[in-house]
Amino acid sequence: MATTRTSTKSKSEDTTPSSDARKPLYASVGAADLAVEKLLTLPAAYGTEVRRLSDRVSQIPAQAARVPVQVSSAVLALPITVGAQISGLQGRATELYNTFASRGEKRVAGIRRSPATEEAVKRTRTAASQTRAARTSTRRAAGAAGRAVSDAVTP
Repeated sequence: MATTRTSTKSKSEDTTPSSDARKPLYASVGAADLAVEKLLTLPAAYGTEVRRLSDRVSQIPAQAARVPVQVSSAVLALPITVGAQISGLQGRATELYNTFASRGEKRVAGIRRSPATEEAVKRTRTAASQTRAARTSTRRAAGAAGRAVSDAVTP
C-alpha cells in the first residue's frame, strides 16, 4: 500500500503542525463531497418539491389571514429566539467543521487506496528511481571524461 505510515507514533500522539494543517484540507474535501452528494439528489427531489409547492399555493389565502397575529408574536419573541440561535451557532459550526474534516479524511484515504492512485504512486517512484540512476550515471561519465581529458593533457 502506498500510504502506509512508517512512524511509531499513534494517531493520538501525532500532533505535528503538518497533521494540524491537514484538517482544513480534509474539511474542504468533505464539504465538496457532501455538496456533490446533495447535487446528485436534486433531480429526484424536483418532482416532489413541485407537488408540495402546488399544495401550499392553495393554502395561501388562509395563511395570509393569520399573518398579523403571527408577526406580532414573532416580534415579541425575537430577543429570546435570537439569543438561543446565537448560542447554538458556535457549537454547530464546530460540529460541521469536524464532520467535514472527518468526511474529507475518509474520501482522501479512499482516493489514496484506489488502484489508479497506487499505480500512479508506483510509476512516480519508478520514474524517480530511474532519474536518480541517470543522474549518478551522468556524474560518473562526466567524472571519467574529465579525468580522461586531464590525463590526455598532462604529459
